Parts: sequence; structure tokens; C-alpha cells
Amino acid sequence: MAIKDYDTAIRLKPSKTTLIFAHVKSANAKLDVGDNIGAIEDYNAAIRLQPKNPVILTVAYLNRGVARFNMGDTIGAIRDYSVVIRLKPQNAMLASAYVHRGTAKSKLGDNIGAIKDYDDTIRLALENTDFAAYVYSQRAAAKLEIRDNKGAIEDSGTAIHLDPNLTEAYEIRDAAKSNLDKHAEAV
Repeated sequence: MAIKDYDTAIRLKPSKTTLIFAHVKSANAKLDVGDNIGAIEDYNAAIRLQPKNPVILTVAYLNRGVARFNMGDTIGAIRDYSVVIRLKPQNAMLASAYVHRGTAKSKLGDNIGAIKDYDDTIRLALENTDFAAYVYSQRAAAKLEIRDNKGAIEDSGTAIHLDPNLTEAYEIRDAAKSNLDKHAEAV
């Protein structure tokens, strides 16, 4: 229903400010229901209409990156997250851009780049413990991929401490411990 309302508002050709917000809200609603193509179209329109407003650009590029990532356009997503990082928004948005870019880099096999982005996210003094747990878990997974088993154990332990229900962190820690046990047996 909300998408129809936003689309109607867009068709009515309101003031530029109202039009920009209608595109962003329509895009957000489309992204929420999995209409990534529609979301990207609306984010593109908002970017075209408001190329200098850092708040609009931050939201549009960050969420367009999510839509692109959802569609498998990982490189396009990384470009969008990088634009957000260059805009230097408030900590929460900046942390979100870093963690999303880290996830995308990891998907492409750039685990060193992913770890650097997760490091930057952690340096932003994460106050949300659930988000912090997720970031530590993601960094642990990237470290596991590059065979930094001790680092993976440390980061997954931090994730578990922050969120004891984060099953992925336990799996990563177990895999890293298993790798260390196999290495010890081989030596």
C-alpha cells in the first residue's frame, strides 16, 4: 500500500523536495519487499534530483548498494558504499557503509579488504552490542578465510560475549579451533 501511495505522489509532480522524499521512501519500501530493481530506479531518481544534499545521498547510495548487492552486483554495491564513506556521514551510517562494503569485499574473496573495513567499523565505537557482535563475527569469518585462526577465535569470542545467541560466531570459533588442532597434529 505504501508503495502505491509514494508512486502516486511521484506521478502528481509535487515540489522538488517532496518528490525527492517520495522517491527515497518509495525506494525504501520497495527494498523492504525485495523489489531491488524498483528501489534502484527510485534511488537513482533521488540522486539525480538532489546531487548535493549529503543526507539524501547517504541514504540513497547506502540503500542502493544494498539493492545492488541483493541482485548480485557486488562491484556496484562496493562503489555505492565507497561513495557513502567519502561523504563521511554520522557514525551509524558510516559504520553501516563499512560493514556492508566489508561483506561485499568478502564475497569477492577480498578478505584482507573486508577485515580493514570491519576494523574501521569497530573503530567507530560501536554502541549497539548486537551490531558490534555481527561485525566481530563477520571479521572472524574473514580471518578464518585467510587462515588467521587465532584472530578468528578471538573475534568470534568477542562476538559471543556481546551476543551469546549468535550461532554463526560459535561455528566460526569451532572451525578455527579445528584448524588449529589439525595444524598441531601435522607439526
